[in-house]
Amino acid sequence: MSSTICFRCVLLGVSCGANIADYVAQRSVEADKLLDPIKVVAQILMYHFFIGSVPTKSEINLANSYFYDKAMCLLAWKLFLPEEEVNLNHPTANPLIPGRGPPLKCMPPTLTVVAEHDWMRDRAIAYSEELRKVNVDVVLFYYKDVVHEFATLDVLLKIPQAQACAEDIAIWVKKYISLRGHEFSY
Repeated sequence: MSSTICFRCVLLGVSCGANIADYVAQRSVEADKLLDPIKVVAQILMYHFFIGSVPTKSEINLANSYFYDKAMCLLAWKLFLPEEEVNLNHPTANPLIPGRGPPLKCMPPTLTVVAEHDWMRDRAIAYSEELRKVNVDVVLFYYKDVVHEFATLDVLLKIPQAQACAEDIAIWVKKYISLRGHEFSY
């Protein structure tokens, strides 16, 4: 009798890392059995760096305020994307464009963290809503009175929202893993 080892992982990405985590989740869905014995079982996306060519309400109202402004983010996308592909509707920038990769219904369960004063929050919320519409298990944590990266910047780690966020994520991961019978190690 042989036993099969399976490595289950939860992807976590912060800011532009959330885009990377989502992209890796998409690729893992497409690769399916090619990744054996690795299986992406969930993703945690914290204040995504999603953008698009049609601005959302938060992108308009908060574009020039708080931690990252829109001009800085546009520059980041210009530096990140290949010169011939600079387009705010590129699949890594905007997860809501048609034909971006595998169908949303194939994506893993997702925990989304958004900050009230983050100008990119509306697109992250919209992405969570689209995942929910196709029956992906989605939890959205919305933190008031905070900015982009509130729970990961050293200078903000002691604020109550950052501490609550860390606790909320830990509780979600533990519940998610135990409810599905997965083993989890650190």
